[in-house]
Amino acid sequence: MQKLIFGLAVCTFFALTQGLAMAASGRALGVDPNAEAKRKAETHLLTVGSDIFIGDRVVTGATGQVQIKFDDKTELVVGPSSSLVIEDYLLRADGSAGKLALNALAGTFRFVTGGAPKDRYTIKTPTGTIGVRGTAFELYVTNKGYYVLMQRGAVIGCNDLGDKCMILKAVCEVGRVSRNDAIVVGHADDVSGADRKALRRMFKYAADQSPLLREFRISGAERCLRRPAPGGQGGESLGDPEEFAPPPPKPESPPKTFRYID
Repeated sequence: MQKLIFGLAVCTFFALTQGLAMAASGRALGVDPNAEAKRKAETHLLTVGSDIFIGDRVVTGATGQVQIKFDDKTELVVGPSSSLVIEDYLLRADGSAGKLALNALAGTFRFVTGGAPKDRYTIKTPTGTIGVRGTAFELYVTNKGYYVLMQRGAVIGCNDLGDKCMILKAVCEVGRVSRNDAIVVGHADDVSGADRKALRRMFKYAADQSPLLREFRISGAERCLRRPAPGGQGGESLGDPEEFAPPPPKPESPPKTFRYID
């Protein structure tokens, strides 16, 4: 009898854990063509209304874009030629998010926090991590470093060793993190010339929100990059943009061309 009870308990446990593993953590509310989710050994073409699961690798081509809303109202935009993995997502009993872990592999993203405690958000990149503090920000990721443009709140960006970090707290502030360094570039208004053009290409949604659904737009986001840049260069340099050119993601039908930063 005890063996029977134990066997039933084991079966129930596995059934519950399998159900949790397959529970959707978010939903794609806006999808432009050439976007897919890689799930285990399968590839699923994403469409409006597609569920997003833990473990999914979301990949977009040169014209692709995915706007995802998680159950706790966190918003994530995966821009063109980008890839990202949903590593973990945990809802509490009251429906609020207890943890959200993302791995941004390459490309351009917009992230707006939802109902989870702000220290429960983790965003990894190939060269470091981002700590979120009640935030809306733009993110550009390559295999050699990442850039952040603040919209509101604060972030802490560190390299993968954790020995170099930078903190962004001001609206329109720009930061850069590589394997060996982490710097606050300065206010977007102080970036001019070729660096200014690079910012507009990296942070495409701060330059133009028209491709986004209304609920994924941030009021006043364009103020960071639409105002005229000053004549002189202020703050730190963005660095050599070619050094931070991202590798193209690899969807099932990869685009024939990929636009690198000039």
